[in-house]
Amino acid sequence: MPTPLFSRLPIAAALLAAAGVLSPASAESFKMQGSPVLAHVMVAAAPVLRAQGIEIKVGVEGSSTTAVIMMGDRHVDFALTTRGLTGKDRANFPERELKEFCIGMQVGALIVSEDVWASGVRAISKAQLKGIYEGQITSWKELGGADMPIKFFNTERGRGLWELVFTWVYEETRKVPLGKFPITVDGEDARNTVQFTKGGLGIAQINWIDGKKIHGLAIKDENGGVIEPTLANVATGKYPLARPAMLVVGETPVGAKRRLIDFLLGPEGQAIVANSDLVPLKDIAPK
Repeated sequence: MPTPLFSRLPIAAALLAAAGVLSPASAESFKMQGSPVLAHVMVAAAPVLRAQGIEIKVGVEGSSTTAVIMMGDRHVDFALTTRGLTGKDRANFPERELKEFCIGMQVGALIVSEDVWASGVRAISKAQLKGIYEGQITSWKELGGADMPIKFFNTERGRGLWELVFTWVYEETRKVPLGKFPITVDGEDARNTVQFTKGGLGIAQINWIDGKKIHGLAIKDENGGVIEPTLANVATGKYPLARPAMLVVGETPVGAKRRLIDFLLGPEGQAIVANSDLVPLKDIAPK
């Protein structure tokens, strides 16, 4: 089983260490706060940015809303969020001209092993996933597949893909009951675990679907429609398990702040985004 990137250090401390806490006198330094998903992107980008005279310090405590408040109150320079700005965000800081920049998308998928797929299970509804999570549905037979136990592997509660998937299921994460399931630490771990577990079901980023040994279940909507986990459906906004990865600043960025954003939107930055299990912008651009 792969070792999580920051398994031996508290995540905030690990990110601060990786991004660089000490800045050369000639460098411009920026503080960032928010989503661990974007924090991993920024850690990977930090060495290149440092060579361009930009140092970053990254913290991951709190929600997207908290990050926007900290940025609005000038405690940090950038908020790292997994949602766009709301009217309430803007109303909280009427004196600031909040700007948001999408650098990619976080896209989750419910993945199954080949035996589940071959048995005829190709889609799942939020009610069915809720039933699995709460222990009311325990066999794939109840979803139209073979009579074999469902082996569900969760992802870390309260973060990233867990938040994305279970907000879709329960609308509010505070409503999600405590589930006692084995945990996979990242997409690769989820892929490997599901692949080699009969009846396996897990949560991973969309890029781990290969259509051979790992399959992504389509989503059944409330009208009986089926939405496949494809980038085309992400691009049109149809696929529900997707949300933007955003940088938010308090005004129109100039100077080093603008160069940082331009780097993340450019080819090298977008390659880092893709390597951080996010979908880069080119993959969801209108065709």
